[in-house]
Amino acid sequence: MYGNQYIGHPLTMNKYLPVAVLYFFFNSFMLPHGLLYTTILTPLFLIWLLRYPSFHYLFYFFLFTVPFAVIHFEQGVNTEFYLKSYALFFTWFVFGVAFYQFLKNCNTLRSIFRLLVLINFVFLIIACVAFFSTSLRDSFWLTTFVSRKLDQFPRLMMLTYEPSYYSTLLAPIAIYYYLKMIMRQLPGWQLYAIMISVPLVLSFSLGILLGIPIAFLFLFLFRLPRLMRNIKYQYIIFGSVALLAVGFILVFFLYPNNPLFVRISNLFTGHDSSFRGRTVEAYYLASKVAEQKSMIVGAGLGQTKLLGLELWRTFYKFNFSIDQVAIPCVMAETLAVFGIVGVIARLGIEVFLFFKTKVYNNYYRFVLFVFIFIYQFTGSYLNNIAELAIWVLAFTNTFEEFDRKKMKGAYGQSAAGFNNNNRI
Repeated sequence: MYGNQYIGHPLTMNKYLPVAVLYFFFNSFMLPHGLLYTTILTPLFLIWLLRYPSFHYLFYFFLFTVPFAVIHFEQGVNTEFYLKSYALFFTWFVFGVAFYQFLKNCNTLRSIFRLLVLINFVFLIIACVAFFSTSLRDSFWLTTFVSRKLDQFPRLMMLTYEPSYYSTLLAPIAIYYYLKMIMRQLPGWQLYAIMISVPLVLSFSLGILLGIPIAFLFLFLFRLPRLMRNIKYQYIIFGSVALLAVGFILVFFLYPNNPLFVRISNLFTGHDSSFRGRTVEAYYLASKVAEQKSMIVGAGLGQTKLLGLELWRTFYKFNFSIDQVAIPCVMAETLAVFGIVGVIARLGIEVFLFFKTKVYNNYYRFVLFVFIFIYQFTGSYLNNIAELAIWVLAFTNTFEEFDRKKMKGAYGQSAAGFNNNNRI
């Protein structure tokens, strides 16, 4: 049912691949920080969407933002900063609608994921070679202070502008392949495991590295009774747990001071400055920004830099420039910009769409939803299209092979039965 029609002929060019490569690898390449090619292409997205009913979803953007804008202007805002941020926020929303329509049109997403993994692995090899070149290293790696005892630590960011953004781009593809491995639908899974896991680890984004396993843990708790009815899944689950436990013990004794263990230790002892900056400090500073205007409806788009400049300088005891002022947590930023009403609205929309689109009926969408729902409290930012793409994937039934009804009939099948489906 999901056979080779999704793989594509090896000599046939997938018409969506250039756009996917641009989005995944080159979206910010050679552009000023904060500017993306998908932002520049907004007029073309709008023209393309005109032919589809989804164009009308743009109405919801104005339905949500105009009432806030009226209140914010009555409170008093810097008009230039507000309008620029409003326009940027609109391009973010347009991308989300365009990506949704792309998912509705594209029936080769499995093939695109596979090609992106292969291309990414080629770039990974290039990045590893570039690591030893002084002139090329900064194009693929960000070397900075991460946590206590991890000063000047290199993190893979590929050709993006930040390692966490790169790992967020990779997360939905990684979840897709990890799920196929668990469901025994991936021949040659060992190679895919390496190609997916190595760049995630090298990006060293703790929110992603912890968020994905937590999301899968929720899936197992959600579907464990059904999974445990099948002896083969019992072996997979217990075998995986045992393998992870043995691996953890070996690493603990052979390499106890590895960067991941050091950072997790710093996390629990409160010495991970990056995690604090994305959680406790982010919410504190966001509340202080909102308080200057209104905790109820926030300070408005584009106002954080202006209202937070002196606050950031005082709090961090560092002479920040206005361009360096940012809240590295989307939920905290929502509080600063749209206040308590905005936070409630954001969570309300997510919960509404969870039940409206029946996310719980598809394992892939369920894991994506849990992952990004948790991640929004510890990272990302308001105009992050990589995060938005994950939300859209979670609310769009793209990979029907992970539907609960279809998987229900597969529980009793043998491994050979799964291998008959070449859904790579």
